[in-house]
Amino acid sequence: MAYTVKQVSGLSGVSVRTLHFYHECGLLKPAYLGANGYRFYEEPQLLMLQQILFYRELGFELKQIKKILRRKDFEKVTALESHRKVLQKGLTRTRSLIETIDKTIKHLKGTEKMKSEEMFAGFSVAAGQARFDEKIQLGEGYPVDCKVSGKDTGGAMCIFEFTTGWPRHKHDQDEWVYIVDGEWNFEIDKKRFQAAAGESVFIPRNAPHAWGPVDGEGGKVINVYQPAGKMEEFMRATAKHKDLPTREQAINNNVSQAQIDILHRLFSAHDIGLLPPLEWEKR
Repeated sequence: MAYTVKQVSGLSGVSVRTLHFYHECGLLKPAYLGANGYRFYEEPQLLMLQQILFYRELGFELKQIKKILRRKDFEKVTALESHRKVLQKGLTRTRSLIETIDKTIKHLKGTEKMKSEEMFAGFSVAAGQARFDEKIQLGEGYPVDCKVSGKDTGGAMCIFEFTTGWPRHKHDQDEWVYIVDGEWNFEIDKKRFQAAAGESVFIPRNAPHAWGPVDGEGGKVINVYQPAGKMEEFMRATAKHKDLPTREQAINNNVSQAQIDILHRLFSAHDIGLLPPLEWEKR
């Protein structure tokens, strides 16, 4: 069965104007055009529109959605299963927050006493855990835990817990690093220094910078980005590349040209500029 653009708008809640725009930008083309120039959509196009709306609901930009849908390995059932998993995580948290609200209302009305620790159920992220229970690991043995997501702040900021540093780069976000454990090397523009546990470092947006544990020793930092930008997407994408070089390999140029190309594409795709390594990084 074929549907006109007006009928699709009525079914989906997407305006006719938006459907026209999706066609013009190549995101969603109709099945065919009638002799009168009208757009007609069939089931495959409706299913694709559904995918677009799912990705929009999950916070993806149109250009990101377009890239995903054009991938040769894109598969609708797999995508739907992935959507369900993400939404289920959000639903679990929402239910927890609703339960906290209900308990607080009863507490304030005096009908049921609420324990102090119950007031914050659904808000906290436990030690060693990540927001939405999403575990990300860079390379071998470098966990990256998102503690506050850009989805929590409307894109205003995101916060991570790191155990490794980054080669020299720059980006459009202001960055703040708090040292939880260990000693860390920093270079911001041309200023070089070290920071230890309890100290913090502010890195202005677009300032070339690098940081990492002294002599490669372990440590832990809390890392804040404002605004959130594409940092969470960058972490996920980086974690998927199992053959990427470690930070130490990258700064010592102990990598293949293919790996270097992947790094540059990966950084660039998420609005981060990967820069040549600093002399102190090579030692």
